[in-house]
Amino acid sequence: MIELSLALVLCWGTWRTLQGGFVGPGRGLQVVGIESQGLAMGALAVLAAGYFYGIQFGAALILMVVIHEFGHVAAFRVCGHSDARFRLIPLFGGVAISDRMPASHEADFFITLMGPAICLAPMALAFSVSLLVGGYSLALGNFLYILGLVLAAVNFFNLLPVYPLDGGKLVQLLAVSFAPKRLRQANLALTVFAVGLALLTRSYFLLFFVIMGWQGLRQSETLLRRQRPMSPRRAFLCLGAYLATALAFALGGWTMIQRFA
Repeated sequence: MIELSLALVLCWGTWRTLQGGFVGPGRGLQVVGIESQGLAMGALAVLAAGYFYGIQFGAALILMVVIHEFGHVAAFRVCGHSDARFRLIPLFGGVAISDRMPASHEADFFITLMGPAICLAPMALAFSVSLLVGGYSLALGNFLYILGLVLAAVNFFNLLPVYPLDGGKLVQLLAVSFAPKRLRQANLALTVFAVGLALLTRSYFLLFFVIMGWQGLRQSETLLRRQRPMSPRRAFLCLGAYLATALAFALGGWTMIQRFA
């Protein structure tokens, strides 16, 4: 019951944080585009995940993507972007879109972090409810446990300081807040770290992300300088939120993280 109580507190905190962002003007989660080629590749990816790890894993992965992207969309709306919507890219998940960029580094950080952070409450709820229902329905209990692991492990991966993952964007925003004149060096350090991590773990998937994000990383420098900077005090608070979120996902998904590492 303690675990369930903590999960419900997290749900309430998430609701309060994103209050006003869950429902847009006349619509909920708006999907504005599905690419047919991406859909076919995504279907193959889900089928492969289901074949190697089970149908429950594939279903949990889809749920995770929807929750994650809705976190970005809701955060956009909280920051005044009523036009925020969600473009589905099945192979890679999706991307939250707005017609204008966030006006400040603080708003950009909030929007970026809330994609992973919104998954904290469902993760805790899935783990706690799986313990309660496991004795009545083994299949449901197993699925909820797998869902909790997927929410934790995939979002932990997403928070790694690798651009264009959310973690890379967050670290970049922190770098420009603490040392605005060293942004180019910070971007170079992000790239070196990501390549080193990919080689250390022999992860071609991670290396693909690094290569894919290199051009965007260089272009992001110009965009970051157009936004209002945040104060060092706010930057420290944002750093704490980032580390706490990553740590929570690491603890929740440690079993799966070890397996895939």
